[in-house]
Amino acid sequence: MIQKIYNTFISFAFAALTLASCSDWLNLYPSDEIKEEYLFSSGDGFRTAMNGIYRKMATFDLYGSNLTWGILDAWAQSYYMDQAPSTAGGTPMKKIADLAFKNTELVPVTDAMWKAAWNVVANCNELVQQATQADPSLFYGLDSERQMILGEAIGLRAFVQFDLLRIYAPSPSSVGFREDNRTFIPYVNVYPSYINDHQTVSYCLGQIIADLKEAQRILEEVDKESSMGTNYRFNIAGVSQTLFAESRGYRLNYYAVTAELARVYLYAGKNAEAYAEAKKIIDEENKTGYFKASTSSYGFRNGNMKMYDNMIFGLYSPKELVEWDQEINHSSDGANEERYLCLDSEVAKELYGDEKDSDWRFKYQLEEKYYGYYYRTLKYYKQTESTTIGIINNRTIPMIRMSEVYYIAAEAIFDTNPQEAQGYLELVKKGRGISKKFDNVTNRTEFINLLVNDARREFLGEGQIFYMYKRLNRTMPASSYYSNPVLPTDENMILPKPDSESNI
Repeated sequence: MIQKIYNTFISFAFAALTLASCSDWLNLYPSDEIKEEYLFSSGDGFRTAMNGIYRKMATFDLYGSNLTWGILDAWAQSYYMDQAPSTAGGTPMKKIADLAFKNTELVPVTDAMWKAAWNVVANCNELVQQATQADPSLFYGLDSERQMILGEAIGLRAFVQFDLLRIYAPSPSSVGFREDNRTFIPYVNVYPSYINDHQTVSYCLGQIIADLKEAQRILEEVDKESSMGTNYRFNIAGVSQTLFAESRGYRLNYYAVTAELARVYLYAGKNAEAYAEAKKIIDEENKTGYFKASTSSYGFRNGNMKMYDNMIFGLYSPKELVEWDQEINHSSDGANEERYLCLDSEVAKELYGDEKDSDWRFKYQLEEKYYGYYYRTLKYYKQTESTTIGIINNRTIPMIRMSEVYYIAAEAIFDTNPQEAQGYLELVKKGRGISKKFDNVTNRTEFINLLVNDARREFLGEGQIFYMYKRLNRTMPASSYYSNPVLPTDENMILPKPDSESNI
Protein backbone atom coordinates (compact mmCIF):
# COMPACT_ATOMS: atom_id res chain seq x y z
CA MET A 1 0.00 0.00 0.00
CA ILE A 2 2.89 2.38 0.71
CA GLN A 3 4.09 2.17 -2.86
CA LYS A 4 0.59 2.99 -4.12
CA ILE A 5 0.41 6.01 -1.83
CA TYR A 6 4.01 6.90 -2.48
CA ASN A 7 3.78 6.83 -6.27
CA THR A 8 0.61 8.89 -6.38
CA PHE A 9 2.11 12.17 -7.52
CA ILE A 10 0.41 15.19 -5.95
CA SER A 11 -1.03 17.74 -8.33
CA PHE A 12 0.92 20.77 -7.24
CA ALA A 13 -1.32 23.33 -8.92
CA PHE A 14 -3.67 23.54 -5.96
CA ALA A 15 -0.74 24.12 -3.68
CA ALA A 16 0.84 27.21 -5.19
CA LEU A 17 0.73 30.04 -2.67
CA THR A 18 0.49 33.06 -4.96
CA LEU A 19 2.61 32.02 -7.90
CA ALA A 20 -0.19 31.39 -10.37
CA SER A 21 0.04 34.85 -11.87
CA CYS A 22 3.63 34.29 -12.94
CA SER A 23 3.35 30.62 -13.96
CA ASP A 24 2.45 30.46 -17.65
CA TRP A 25 2.04 26.70 -17.73
CA LEU A 26 -0.84 26.90 -15.26
CA ASN A 27 -2.85 28.56 -17.99
CA LEU A 28 -2.08 25.81 -20.50
CA TYR A 29 -2.94 22.58 -18.67
CA PRO A 30 -5.84 21.57 -16.43
CA SER A 31 -4.86 21.62 -12.75
CA ASP A 32 -5.27 17.85 -12.40
CA GLU A 33 -3.34 17.00 -15.57
CA ILE A 34 -0.06 18.84 -15.12
CA LYS A 35 2.74 16.68 -16.48
CA GLU A 36 6.11 16.47 -14.81
CA GLU A 37 7.93 17.58 -17.95
CA TYR A 38 5.99 20.87 -17.85
CA LEU A 39 6.07 21.26 -14.08
CA PHE A 40 9.87 21.09 -14.01
CA SER A 41 10.54 22.93 -17.24
CA SER A 42 10.87 26.30 -15.50
CA GLY A 43 11.88 27.85 -12.24
CA ASP A 44 8.23 28.67 -11.55
CA GLY A 45 7.42 24.96 -11.70
CA PHE A 46 10.08 24.13 -9.12
CA ARG A 47 8.86 26.94 -6.86
CA THR A 48 5.29 25.74 -7.12
CA ALA A 49 6.35 22.16 -6.37
CA MET A 50 8.30 23.33 -3.32
CA ASN A 51 5.42 25.46 -2.05
CA GLY A 52 3.06 22.55 -2.70
CA ILE A 53 5.01 20.38 -0.28
CA TYR A 54 4.79 23.02 2.45
CA ARG A 55 1.08 23.49 1.77
CA LYS A 56 0.48 19.76 2.03
CA MET A 57 2.37 19.62 5.32
CA ALA A 58 0.17 22.44 6.68
CA THR A 59 -3.12 20.63 6.00
CA PHE A 60 -5.40 19.27 8.71
CA ASP A 61 -4.25 15.70 8.01
CA LEU A 62 -0.68 16.58 8.98
CA TYR A 63 0.73 19.54 10.93
CA GLY A 64 -2.37 21.73 10.58
CA SER A 65 -3.93 19.58 13.28
CA ASN A 66 -3.17 15.87 13.61
CA LEU A 67 0.57 16.15 14.20
CA THR A 68 0.40 19.22 16.42
CA TRP A 69 -2.56 20.33 18.53
CA GLY A 70 -4.85 17.52 17.35
CA ILE A 71 -4.56 13.80 17.90
CA LEU A 72 -0.89 13.92 18.93
CA ASP A 73 -1.54 16.28 21.85
CA ALA A 74 -4.69 14.36 22.75
CA TRP A 75 -2.66 11.14 22.78
CA ALA A 76 -0.23 12.84 25.18
CA GLN A 77 -3.16 13.46 27.58
CA SER A 78 -2.68 17.22 27.22
CA TYR A 79 -6.41 18.04 27.25
CA TYR A 80 -9.38 17.27 29.44
CA MET A 81 -11.20 15.57 26.59
CA ASP A 82 -14.34 14.82 28.62
CA GLN A 83 -15.35 18.41 27.91
CA ALA A 84 -15.11 18.01 24.12
CA PRO A 85 -18.53 17.52 22.48
CA SER A 86 -19.24 13.97 21.33
CA THR A 87 -20.97 15.25 18.21
CA ALA A 88 -18.11 17.43 17.02
CA GLY A 89 -14.98 16.60 15.06
CA GLY A 90 -13.11 16.12 18.30
CA THR A 91 -14.26 12.49 18.63
CA PRO A 92 -11.06 11.05 17.08
CA MET A 93 -9.07 13.08 19.61
CA LYS A 94 -11.13 11.62 22.43
CA LYS A 95 -10.61 8.10 21.11
CA ILE A 96 -6.84 8.37 20.82
CA ALA A 97 -6.72 9.91 24.32
CA ASP A 98 -8.47 6.72 25.44
CA LEU A 99 -5.88 4.68 23.47
CA ALA A 100 -8.66 3.23 21.31
CA PHE A 101 -6.38 3.06 18.28
CA LYS A 102 -8.71 0.81 16.27
CA ASN A 103 -11.86 2.85 16.88
CA THR A 104 -13.88 3.24 13.68
CA GLU A 105 -13.98 7.04 14.01
CA LEU A 106 -10.25 7.35 14.68
CA VAL A 107 -8.90 4.95 12.03
CA PRO A 108 -9.95 7.05 8.99
CA VAL A 109 -8.13 10.04 10.55
CA THR A 110 -4.90 8.16 11.24
CA ASP A 111 -5.08 6.43 7.84
CA ALA A 112 -5.38 9.84 6.16
CA MET A 113 -2.41 11.08 8.19
CA TRP A 114 -0.31 8.10 7.07
CA LYS A 115 -1.25 8.58 3.42
CA ALA A 116 -0.63 12.34 3.46
CA ALA A 117 2.78 11.89 5.09
CA TRP A 118 3.96 9.42 2.45
CA ASN A 119 2.63 11.68 -0.30
CA VAL A 120 4.85 14.45 1.07
CA VAL A 121 7.84 12.10 1.15
CA ALA A 122 7.17 11.04 -2.44
CA ASN A 123 7.03 14.59 -3.66
CA CYS A 124 10.15 15.55 -1.76
CA ASN A 125 11.98 12.70 -3.45
CA GLU A 126 10.68 13.65 -6.87
CA LEU A 127 11.79 17.23 -6.26
CA VAL A 128 15.23 16.07 -5.09
CA GLN A 129 15.60 14.01 -8.26
CA GLN A 130 14.55 16.86 -10.52
CA ALA A 131 16.57 19.56 -8.72
CA THR A 132 19.71 17.41 -8.75
CA GLN A 133 19.75 17.31 -12.54
CA ALA A 134 18.16 20.70 -13.32
CA ASP A 135 19.94 23.39 -15.29
CA PRO A 136 20.69 26.31 -12.91
CA SER A 137 19.71 28.76 -15.65
CA LEU A 138 16.05 27.78 -15.11
CA PHE A 139 16.03 29.55 -11.76
CA TYR A 140 15.71 33.23 -10.99
CA GLY A 141 18.40 32.78 -8.34
CA LEU A 142 20.46 30.46 -10.56
CA ASP A 143 22.37 27.69 -8.76
CA SER A 144 21.85 29.22 -5.31
CA GLU A 145 18.09 28.81 -5.70
CA ARG A 146 18.47 25.29 -7.13
CA GLN A 147 20.59 24.33 -4.11
CA MET A 148 18.08 25.89 -1.72
CA ILE A 149 15.24 23.81 -3.17
CA LEU A 150 17.41 20.68 -3.14
CA GLY A 151 18.48 21.17 0.47
CA GLU A 152 14.96 21.87 1.70
CA ALA A 153 13.51 18.83 -0.07
CA ILE A 154 16.17 16.50 1.34
CA GLY A 155 15.63 17.92 4.82
CA LEU A 156 11.84 17.73 4.63
CA ARG A 157 11.77 14.08 3.62
CA ALA A 158 13.89 13.34 6.69
CA PHE A 159 11.72 15.59 8.89
CA VAL A 160 8.49 13.81 7.97
CA GLN A 161 9.90 10.30 8.14
CA PHE A 162 11.38 11.02 11.57
CA ASP A 163 7.92 11.87 12.86
CA LEU A 164 6.52 8.71 11.26
CA LEU A 165 9.24 6.70 13.02
CA ARG A 166 8.43 8.32 16.36
CA ILE A 167 4.74 7.49 15.94
CA TYR A 168 4.83 4.00 14.42
CA ALA A 169 7.92 2.48 16.09
CA PRO A 170 9.32 2.21 19.63
CA SER A 171 11.88 4.68 20.89
CA PRO A 172 15.42 3.39 21.45
CA SER A 173 14.91 3.92 25.20
CA SER A 174 11.74 1.83 25.49
CA VAL A 175 11.68 -1.13 27.85
CA GLY A 176 12.62 -4.34 26.09
CA PHE A 177 13.61 -2.51 22.90
CA ARG A 178 15.09 -4.90 20.38
CA GLU A 179 15.93 -3.90 16.86
CA ASP A 180 17.79 -6.92 15.53
CA ASN A 181 14.61 -8.75 14.53
CA ARG A 182 11.93 -6.03 14.49
CA THR A 183 11.17 -3.74 11.59
CA PHE A 184 8.57 -1.00 11.53
CA ILE A 185 8.49 1.47 8.64
CA PRO A 186 10.57 1.95 5.50
CA TYR A 187 12.90 4.83 4.83
CA VAL A 188 12.31 6.02 1.29
CA ASN A 189 14.75 8.34 -0.45
CA VAL A 190 14.23 7.56 -4.13
CA TYR A 191 11.48 8.28 -6.67
CA PRO A 192 9.72 6.30 -7.91
CA SER A 193 10.00 3.55 -5.30
CA TYR A 194 8.46 0.16 -6.00
CA ILE A 195 9.85 -1.84 -3.08
CA ASN A 196 9.51 -0.42 0.41
CA ASP A 197 10.81 -2.91 2.94
CA HIS A 198 10.23 -2.08 6.56
CA GLN A 199 13.46 -1.32 8.41
CA THR A 200 14.83 -1.29 11.95
CA VAL A 201 14.73 1.85 14.06
CA SER A 202 18.52 2.16 13.88
CA TYR A 203 18.53 1.91 10.10
CA CYS A 204 15.89 4.63 9.79
CA LEU A 205 17.68 6.89 12.26
CA GLY A 206 20.91 6.47 10.32
CA GLN A 207 19.21 7.46 7.07
CA ILE A 208 17.47 10.42 8.71
CA ILE A 209 20.75 11.69 10.15
CA ALA A 210 22.53 11.28 6.82
CA ASP A 211 19.83 13.26 4.99
CA LEU A 212 19.76 16.02 7.60
CA LYS A 213 23.53 16.37 7.50
CA GLU A 214 23.41 16.69 3.71
CA ALA A 215 20.60 19.25 3.93
CA GLN A 216 22.56 21.11 6.59
CA ARG A 217 25.66 21.19 4.38
CA ILE A 218 23.69 22.63 1.47
CA LEU A 219 21.62 25.13 3.44
CA GLU A 220 24.51 26.46 5.48
CA GLU A 221 25.84 27.98 2.28
CA VAL A 222 22.37 29.09 1.17
CA ASP A 223 21.51 30.81 4.47
CA LYS A 224 24.85 32.41 5.27
CA GLU A 225 23.53 35.68 3.83
CA SER A 226 19.87 35.22 4.80
CA SER A 227 18.05 37.83 6.85
CA MET A 228 16.82 35.83 9.83
CA GLY A 229 15.45 38.64 11.96
CA THR A 230 11.83 38.10 12.97
CA ASN A 231 10.34 40.59 10.52
CA TYR A 232 12.30 39.08 7.65
CA ARG A 233 11.92 35.39 8.29
CA PHE A 234 8.14 35.71 8.74
CA ASN A 235 7.54 38.10 5.87
CA ILE A 236 4.12 37.11 4.56
CA ALA A 237 4.82 38.76 1.21
CA GLY A 238 7.80 36.53 0.53
CA VAL A 239 6.19 34.23 -2.02
CA SER A 240 6.76 36.06 -5.31
CA GLN A 241 9.45 35.14 -7.80
CA THR A 242 11.94 37.68 -6.54
CA LEU A 243 11.16 37.03 -2.86
CA PHE A 244 11.02 33.23 -3.11
CA ALA A 245 14.35 32.88 -1.29
CA GLU A 246 13.21 35.06 1.61
CA SER A 247 10.73 34.43 4.46
CA ARG A 248 13.10 31.76 5.69
CA GLY A 249 11.09 31.21 8.88
CA TYR A 250 8.40 29.60 6.74
CA ARG A 251 10.99 27.32 5.16
CA LEU A 252 13.25 24.57 6.44
CA ASN A 253 16.23 26.88 6.81
CA TYR A 254 19.75 25.97 7.97
CA TYR A 255 18.98 26.66 11.64
CA ALA A 256 15.82 24.56 11.50
CA VAL A 257 17.71 21.63 9.95
CA THR A 258 20.39 21.95 12.64
CA ALA A 259 17.74 21.99 15.39
CA GLU A 260 16.05 18.96 13.83
CA LEU A 261 19.39 17.15 13.74
CA ALA A 262 19.82 17.88 17.45
CA ARG A 263 16.33 16.46 18.01
CA VAL A 264 17.17 13.26 16.16
CA TYR A 265 20.50 12.76 17.94
CA LEU A 266 18.85 13.17 21.35
CA TYR A 267 16.12 10.68 20.38
CA ALA A 268 18.82 8.25 19.26
CA GLY A 269 20.58 8.58 22.62
CA LYS A 270 23.58 10.40 21.14
CA ASN A 271 23.83 13.18 23.69
CA ALA A 272 27.24 14.51 22.69
CA GLU A 273 26.16 14.91 19.07
CA ALA A 274 22.82 16.45 20.12
CA TYR A 275 24.61 19.00 22.27
CA ALA A 276 27.08 19.86 19.48
CA GLU A 277 24.25 20.66 17.03
CA ALA A 278 22.24 22.61 19.60
CA LYS A 279 25.34 24.60 20.55
CA LYS A 280 25.78 25.75 16.95
CA ILE A 281 22.44 27.54 17.15
CA ILE A 282 23.02 28.79 20.69
CA ASP A 283 26.33 30.33 19.66
CA GLU A 284 24.68 32.01 16.68
CA GLU A 285 21.86 33.22 18.89
CA ASN A 286 24.35 34.78 21.29
CA LYS A 287 25.83 36.75 18.38
CA THR A 288 22.70 37.72 16.44
CA GLY A 289 19.68 37.40 18.76
CA TYR A 290 17.69 35.94 15.84
CA PHE A 291 15.41 33.77 17.99
CA LYS A 292 15.53 35.65 21.25
CA ALA A 293 12.48 35.34 23.48
CA SER A 294 11.11 38.66 24.66
CA THR A 295 11.71 39.66 28.26
CA SER A 296 8.55 41.75 28.20
CA SER A 297 4.93 40.63 28.40
CA TYR A 298 3.97 43.26 25.80
CA GLY A 299 3.89 40.75 22.95
CA PHE A 300 1.72 38.28 24.82
CA ARG A 301 -0.69 40.99 25.89
CA ASN A 302 -1.00 42.28 22.33
CA GLY A 303 -1.66 39.05 20.50
CA ASN A 304 1.71 37.31 20.15
CA MET A 305 0.66 34.28 22.15
CA LYS A 306 2.26 32.08 19.49
CA MET A 307 5.65 33.46 20.60
CA TYR A 308 6.64 33.60 16.94
CA ASP A 309 9.80 35.61 17.60
CA ASN A 310 11.14 32.47 19.30
CA MET A 311 10.29 30.18 16.35
CA ILE A 312 13.05 28.89 14.12
CA PHE A 313 10.64 27.24 11.66
CA GLY A 314 6.87 27.38 11.20
CA LEU A 315 4.44 26.40 8.47
CA TYR A 316 2.13 28.95 6.87
CA SER A 317 -1.41 27.61 7.09
CA PRO A 318 -3.73 27.95 4.08
CA LYS A 319 -6.61 28.28 6.53
CA GLU A 320 -7.05 30.31 9.69
CA LEU A 321 -6.41 27.96 12.59
CA VAL A 322 -9.41 29.31 14.45
CA GLU A 323 -11.64 27.72 11.78
CA TRP A 324 -10.19 24.27 12.46
CA ASP A 325 -10.49 24.89 16.17
CA GLN A 326 -14.19 25.60 15.72
CA GLU A 327 -14.72 22.47 13.65
CA ILE A 328 -13.07 20.29 16.29
CA ASN A 329 -14.32 21.83 19.50
CA HIS A 330 -17.72 23.34 18.85
CA SER A 331 -21.02 21.55 18.55
CA SER A 332 -22.13 23.80 15.70
CA ASP A 333 -20.05 26.33 13.81
CA GLY A 334 -18.37 27.84 16.84
CA ALA A 335 -21.65 28.79 18.48
CA ASN A 336 -20.74 27.15 21.77
CA GLU A 337 -17.85 29.06 23.32
CA GLU A 338 -17.63 26.48 26.11
CA ARG A 339 -16.21 23.78 23.83
CA TYR A 340 -12.65 24.91 23.32
CA LEU A 341 -9.76 22.59 24.11
CA CYS A 342 -9.57 22.44 27.87
CA LEU A 343 -7.06 21.74 30.61
CA ASP A 344 -8.51 20.29 33.77
CA SER A 345 -8.46 22.95 36.47
CA GLU A 346 -6.57 20.88 39.03
CA VAL A 347 -4.07 19.58 36.46
CA ALA A 348 -3.37 23.10 35.24
CA LYS A 349 -2.77 24.40 38.76
CA GLU A 350 -0.41 21.51 39.50
CA LEU A 351 1.41 21.99 36.17
CA TYR A 352 2.14 25.69 36.67
CA GLY A 353 2.45 25.49 40.44
CA ASP A 354 3.76 28.58 42.21
CA GLU A 355 4.85 30.05 38.85
CA LYS A 356 1.33 30.52 37.48
CA ASP A 357 1.10 34.15 38.55
CA SER A 358 4.29 35.04 36.68
CA ASP A 359 4.28 32.59 33.74
CA TRP A 360 2.99 34.48 30.68
CA ARG A 361 1.97 31.18 29.10
CA PHE A 362 -0.52 30.64 31.93
CA LYS A 363 -1.68 34.25 32.03
CA TYR A 364 -2.16 34.80 28.30
CA GLN A 365 -2.44 31.42 26.57
CA LEU A 366 -5.08 30.06 28.92
CA GLU A 367 -8.51 31.39 29.79
CA GLU A 368 -10.22 30.23 32.97
CA LYS A 369 -13.78 28.89 32.89
CA TYR A 370 -15.78 27.20 35.59
CA TYR A 371 -14.33 23.70 35.12
CA GLY A 372 -10.94 24.33 33.55
CA TYR A 373 -8.63 26.49 31.50
CA TYR A 374 -9.17 26.86 27.77
CA TYR A 375 -6.25 26.87 25.38
CA ARG A 376 -6.66 30.24 23.65
CA THR A 377 -3.89 30.28 21.04
CA LEU A 378 -5.91 28.62 18.28
CA LYS A 379 -9.03 30.69 18.73
CA TYR A 380 -7.38 34.00 19.45
CA TYR A 381 -8.21 36.42 16.65
CA LYS A 382 -8.55 39.86 18.22
CA GLN A 383 -5.77 41.00 15.90
CA THR A 384 -7.13 41.37 12.39
CA GLU A 385 -5.64 39.93 9.23
CA SER A 386 -4.47 43.43 8.33
CA THR A 387 -1.77 43.34 11.01
CA THR A 388 1.42 41.33 10.85
CA ILE A 389 0.95 39.91 14.32
CA GLY A 390 -2.62 38.92 13.44
CA ILE A 391 -1.60 37.10 10.29
CA ILE A 392 1.24 35.27 12.00
CA ASN A 393 -0.93 34.29 14.97
CA ASN A 394 -3.80 33.05 12.80
CA ARG A 395 -1.75 31.35 10.11
CA THR A 396 1.52 30.07 11.59
CA ILE A 397 1.98 26.48 12.76
CA PRO A 398 5.02 26.27 15.08
CA MET A 399 7.43 23.49 14.12
CA ILE A 400 10.72 24.17 15.96
CA ARG A 401 11.44 26.71 18.70
CA MET A 402 14.62 28.08 20.21
CA SER A 403 13.30 26.99 23.59
CA GLU A 404 13.48 23.37 22.44
CA VAL A 405 17.11 23.88 21.40
CA TYR A 406 17.83 25.03 24.97
CA TYR A 407 15.97 22.00 26.38
CA ILE A 408 18.03 19.68 24.17
CA ALA A 409 21.33 21.29 25.14
CA ALA A 410 20.39 21.28 28.82
CA GLU A 411 19.46 17.61 28.90
CA ALA A 412 22.45 16.56 26.81
CA ILE A 413 25.07 18.47 28.85
CA PHE A 414 23.70 18.09 32.38
CA ASP A 415 25.89 15.15 33.41
CA THR A 416 29.12 16.93 32.48
CA ASN A 417 28.18 20.55 33.12
CA PRO A 418 25.09 20.98 35.30
CA GLN A 419 25.70 24.73 35.68
CA GLU A 420 25.46 25.26 31.93
CA ALA A 421 22.34 23.10 31.77
CA GLN A 422 20.71 25.06 34.59
CA GLY A 423 21.44 28.29 32.75
CA TYR A 424 19.59 27.11 29.64
CA LEU A 425 16.44 26.32 31.61
CA GLU A 426 16.69 29.70 33.31
CA LEU A 427 16.87 31.40 29.90
CA VAL A 428 13.69 29.70 28.68
CA LYS A 429 11.79 30.60 31.81
CA LYS A 430 13.04 34.19 31.75
CA GLY A 431 11.60 34.54 28.25
CA ARG A 432 8.25 33.42 29.66
CA GLY A 433 8.18 35.87 32.57
CA ILE A 434 9.76 33.69 35.27
CA SER A 435 12.91 34.76 37.09
CA LYS A 436 14.30 31.77 38.92
CA LYS A 437 17.65 30.14 39.58
CA PHE A 438 18.23 26.38 39.50
CA ASP A 439 21.82 26.19 40.70
CA ASN A 440 20.72 24.06 43.65
CA VAL A 441 19.38 21.34 41.33
CA THR A 442 22.23 18.86 40.97
CA ASN A 443 20.28 15.61 40.73
CA ARG A 444 19.62 14.55 37.12
CA THR A 445 16.18 13.09 37.81
CA GLU A 446 15.06 16.28 39.53
CA PHE A 447 16.41 18.39 36.66
CA ILE A 448 14.68 16.29 33.98
CA ASN A 449 11.45 16.62 35.94
CA LEU A 450 11.83 20.41 35.78
CA LEU A 451 12.55 20.29 32.05
CA VAL A 452 9.53 18.13 31.33
CA ASN A 453 7.30 20.35 33.44
CA ASP A 454 8.33 23.45 31.51
CA ALA A 455 8.13 21.63 28.17
CA ARG A 456 4.52 20.65 28.92
CA ARG A 457 3.69 24.36 29.12
CA GLU A 458 5.87 25.35 26.16
CA PHE A 459 4.73 22.62 23.76
CA LEU A 460 1.00 22.84 24.49
CA GLY A 461 -0.80 22.75 21.16
CA GLU A 462 2.35 21.85 19.22
CA GLY A 463 2.57 18.05 19.42
CA GLN A 464 6.09 17.77 20.79
CA ILE A 465 5.37 16.69 24.35
CA PHE A 466 4.26 13.21 23.28
CA TYR A 467 7.64 12.63 21.65
CA MET A 468 9.39 13.80 24.82
CA TYR A 469 7.44 11.35 26.98
CA LYS A 470 8.23 8.56 24.53
CA ARG A 471 11.92 9.37 24.22
CA LEU A 472 12.33 9.47 28.01
CA ASN A 473 10.24 6.31 28.45
CA ARG A 474 8.13 8.39 30.79
CA THR A 475 4.61 7.86 32.09
CA MET A 476 2.19 10.40 30.62
CA PRO A 477 0.38 12.35 33.39
CA ALA A 478 -3.37 11.95 33.75
CA SER A 479 -5.39 14.51 31.83
CA SER A 480 -7.80 15.07 34.71
CA TYR A 481 -8.31 14.41 38.39
CA TYR A 482 -10.59 11.48 37.45
CA SER A 483 -8.37 9.71 34.91
CA ASN A 484 -5.23 7.60 35.17
CA PRO A 485 -1.66 8.15 34.00
CA VAL A 486 -0.61 6.29 30.83
CA LEU A 487 2.31 3.91 31.15
CA PRO A 488 4.99 4.12 28.41
CA THR A 489 4.48 0.60 27.05
CA ASP A 490 4.70 -0.30 23.36
CA GLU A 491 0.97 -0.98 23.41
CA ASN A 492 0.29 2.60 24.54
CA MET A 493 3.05 4.47 22.69
CA ILE A 494 3.07 2.92 19.20
CA LEU A 495 0.28 3.68 16.77
CA PRO A 496 -0.68 0.61 14.71
CA LYS A 497 -0.02 1.02 11.00
CA PRO A 498 -3.03 0.98 8.67
CA ASP A 499 -4.47 -2.47 8.01
CA SER A 500 -3.38 -2.11 4.38
CA GLU A 501 0.25 -2.31 5.58
CA SER A 502 -0.13 -5.54 7.53
CA ASN A 503 0.98 -7.73 4.64
CA ILE A 504 4.21 -5.82 3.92
